Amino acid sequence: MKTKTFFLTAFALCSFANAQVGINTTTPTSTLDVNGSVRVRGLSNNEQQIVTANADGTFGLLSPEEIFSPKAILNTSTSGVELRATIYEGKCFQPTDNASSCVVSLSHYSSCLGFNTPIETKIVVGQNITPANGQFSGVWSARYIDNKGVTTDVTKPIPQYPIISSAAGTSNYLASSYLGGLQCTADLVTTIDPTTGNIKVESVKRNMFAHLIYLLSVARSRSL
Repeated sequence: MKTKTFFLTAFALCSFANAQVGINTTTPTSTLDVNGSVRVRGLSNNEQQIVTANADGTFGLLSPEEIFSPKAILNTSTSGVELRATIYEGKCFQPTDNASSCVVSLSHYSSCLGFNTPIETKIVVGQNITPANGQFSGVWSARYIDNKGVTTDVTKPIPQYPIISSAAGTSNYLASSYLGGLQCTADLVTTIDPTTGNIKVESVKRNMFAHLIYLLSVARSRSL
């Protein structure tokens, strides 16, 4: 009898191996469809940690502090050779939502004099607005907001460095010191994919040993 029961159980499991299984529902819509609450005793904890899945799909626990803590990115080398490092790569805006956007907040400094005091930078990615009619243009771009302005006004406190300039999708930070006879400089470069809404933010260092970046947060917004 035990052998027969085992055979029938094994047969049933094999029959449903590629099917959808429902718990408390007769019409499952996924591989496992649970209509009700779920309890996993192995994930119990007293700190209200968040359930996550790793690369192979195994569940685990993660504290909110680990998610929202600053991430350090060190773009470094033993010479002044130009070098890139990815700061953030992922979701930003919804291509079908004209008003959606994202803000990448970071703090950064370098090994060079004139750029060895941290600067806070916000990278705002959103769709341009046409001045002539106030309508969205269909073009997404990145704008940079720094907590240090650059001016030649003698009444303003010195130092003037780093000198900050912006081109399309790039913000450049020019230090006051040199390496190998060339002035230290670092860029923050934002590449936008308008089809997916993904962006890639990179550090590009030149003529310096290190550009250190702390990724503080990535905030995404959408239309209400």
